[in-house]
Amino acid sequence: MESINKRSIKQKIDAYKRSPLSLILFLLVMLATMLTIGILLFIIGYIMVKGIPHLKLSLFAWEYNSVNVSLMPALINTVLMTLIALLISAPVGIFSAIYLVEYAKKGNRFVGMIRLTAETLSGIPSIVYGLFGLLFFV
Repeated sequence: MESINKRSIKQKIDAYKRSPLSLILFLLVMLATMLTIGILLFIIGYIMVKGIPHLKLSLFAWEYNSVNVSLMPALINTVLMTLIALLISAPVGIFSAIYLVEYAKKGNRFVGMIRLTAETLSGIPSIVYGLFGLLFFV
């Protein structure tokens, strides 16, 4: 069985011979990709090498005091806050979507505003909402 990409690779090589700028730009993109991956792996490796020796079982103890600073209460609170937010927001979002798609009139001005608002909010990254909440509430 012959390789599927044999012909396309040959065509790419011919295209690079005809247009060396395309080859240079391709190599620059590959170099930037490899550099980015290398930096990411270095950062992860550095954190692992420096952080793993400090991980101890007492770091995840159930009691939190000035002597034993534990991560367990913070982890449990994070999970609980996420579950509470999910329990509140999931039904509201699902029922709103069902109402807008199935029951709302297409030409209604109020429904149009809700759709525009929902589309606008879905286009904004969640980190922007987080930063706004941090600035506004803290």
